[in-house]
Amino acid sequence: MTYYAKTKKEYEQLTPGLKKVAEVLLHNPILFATHPAKQIAQVLDVSETMVVRFSKAIGYDGFGSLQDDVQRSLLTIGPPEEETADKHPFSVVMESDSKNIIQIADSLEWDVAEKIVECLVAADTIKVVGYYQSFAYAHWFTVLLNTLLGNTALYRPETDIGITKQGNNHCVVIFSYYRYALGTIRLAEEARQNGNEVILITDSLSSPVVEYGDHTLVIPIAQKSVLEKGPVTFSVLNSLLLHIAQRIGKLDLINPTNNYYIK
Repeated sequence: MTYYAKTKKEYEQLTPGLKKVAEVLLHNPILFATHPAKQIAQVLDVSETMVVRFSKAIGYDGFGSLQDDVQRSLLTIGPPEEETADKHPFSVVMESDSKNIIQIADSLEWDVAEKIVECLVAADTIKVVGYYQSFAYAHWFTVLLNTLLGNTALYRPETDIGITKQGNNHCVVIFSYYRYALGTIRLAEEARQNGNEVILITDSLSSPVVEYGDHTLVIPIAQKSVLEKGPVTFSVLNSLLLHIAQRIGKLDLINPTNNYYIK
């Protein structure tokens, strides 16, 4: 069993601190393959003992044997990377985004995504929440989802006074990324108290909103850069929207032409 399979198997039994180490290993194994335990601990802001304890918690004798397994798993024989010296810097950034999307696509829990699609299609109303940087994701998703379903509204913190609808026939979609806005967490708790169906899109199972979700889709981006999260998040949302459109037989509405001068 690989380090990845061992970590996934033991994840639910880990303490919150050990889960923090587990998530970084799952989504940034190169860090574990190339750095000693002490340096990894400094990067994660945990103790070196925590890294060693994590190694033993998932079935290794210590950090050394875990690192050996990670290194073996990452060893591949393939063509060398193309030189980037002749490429425009804009192109290099876009290629990096593409690689992030492909990497995340291989690790997302698509069974959760399927449940989210079913929940959204069945909902009487949908409220989409996103604060600060996440507002862009929430706004874009709201516009297109409402085009498909006609029952979706964006939560506006400057005018709305909380989540008011009661019952699980009303769905609340919440985007919550590091550093996790307090307003988002309060709305997630309120939606849970109302008995709403709560969908969470976040970057970590350690996110403080996770306890309030019925369906949690984790987009595991190791780096905390907003610029790296954007392309991956929009790609995931695009996948959800296309599956919803397919489910309800409205693929043509994803790109409507009746509102534009050029058709």
